[in-house]
Parts: sequence; structure tokens; C-alpha cells
Amino acid sequence: MANEYVRPLPCVRDEGGDIAGQSVKRLFAKIDEELNELKQAVYLSDCLPTKLVGAIADEAADTITAITTLCHALGIDAKMRDEAQRRVNRKNMERGRL
Repeated sequence: MANEYVRPLPCVRDEGGDIAGQSVKRLFAKIDEELNELKQAVYLSDCLPTKLVGAIADEAADTITAITTLCHALGIDAKMRDEAQRRVNRKNMERGRL
């Protein structure tokens, strides 16, 4: 379905399965970790065949999920994230970037 959207979901449990009560510092560290993995996948794709496109997409999704988790921890719910994304999309459209 062309109009079926999948929204990133925040991780509310830590690696041990416990309800996460992570600090903002730890959440930023997770974003940095995921972003570094994304960068590594993109850098590798410069040297290797396009078979890595799926891995790049997965690492990008991991990064988006880590950012979504931080937003959730800060009280920014899905509705607020949607509204913010609409504003950014509108701004980029007005600037001719879309």
C-alpha cells in the first residue's frame, strides 16, 4: 500500500528487558552510537556493491528510533513529532528543497 506509513516507536525497555529510566546523557550516547553505525555503513557502501543499501536503511532506522526514544523520554509524543515533521516538511517545501 503506497499510503501505509510506519511510525518509529520509542524503546521503553533497556537491553535487559527492564523499563528504561535512562538519563538524557545515556540516550544521546545511544544516538551517537547508532549514527556512527550509520556512517560506517555509508562509508562501506562507497567501497562495496549496492548490496549494502538494506544495511544502510536498517542503520538509519536504528538512528531514527534512538532519536524517537529521546523525544519520548522528554515528553514529546507521536502527535507532537508528527506536527513538528509537518512544519519541517512545509518549511523545506517553501524553500524548494522538496
